[in-house]
Amino acid sequence: MSKALIALTFLSFSLVSHAFQDPKLHLEEVTKKISAEILNNKEKIKKDSEYAKSLIRDYLLPEIDSEYMAKRILGKTYWMQATEEQRKQFINEFIGLLLNSYAKGLASYDGQPISYDDTQYSKSGNLANVRSTIVPNEGEPILIDYRLKVQPDETWLVTDVIIEGVSMAKSYANQYREQISKIGLEETLKQLETENERAKKATEISDEKVEQS
Repeated sequence: MSKALIALTFLSFSLVSHAFQDPKLHLEEVTKKISAEILNNKEKIKKDSEYAKSLIRDYLLPEIDSEYMAKRILGKTYWMQATEEQRKQFINEFIGLLLNSYAKGLASYDGQPISYDDTQYSKSGNLANVRSTIVPNEGEPILIDYRLKVQPDETWLVTDVIIEGVSMAKSYANQYREQISKIGLEETLKQLETENERAKKATEISDEKVEQS
């Protein structure tokens, strides 16, 4: 199970955290509930890609500040240059990338222990960091930091996931900004759409595939 996959899997355990509630305590509480759900449905997750995606869609996506992350990934220049339609498409395709990349991997979770350090807040109290430690079946413990930002409705949303010092947002930013500088935003969006369609078809289970296997 890759470090990125583990991070996103456990990010999906984070339902809405309110500003008056310590994100650490909430993460601990919800992790217990959702880990049980995954463990009880491992076979279904393996066989039904849409069910696996529904878990990511229901538990992961509502916890991410998608627009904020999209702005960070594209950067101020490309975000300002993009039309409203291009911004929406980039957010949707980025979400599709997460769904197709990580949904199947949920079945790889088999009860690895996870713990959370005390929540660290910024001076303003509007930003928070929760560090988690996951002990895999093999290898060294994995340190993951979840960066959160409080919203106007007093909920906390994740703005970045940092896996052993490597920012997911910065990694995607480096990848897509370089691509846009070479082929432009519109062509990048087309390639993202094509990649997502290809990934979606690869996870589909059909009678034809079964007969050929």
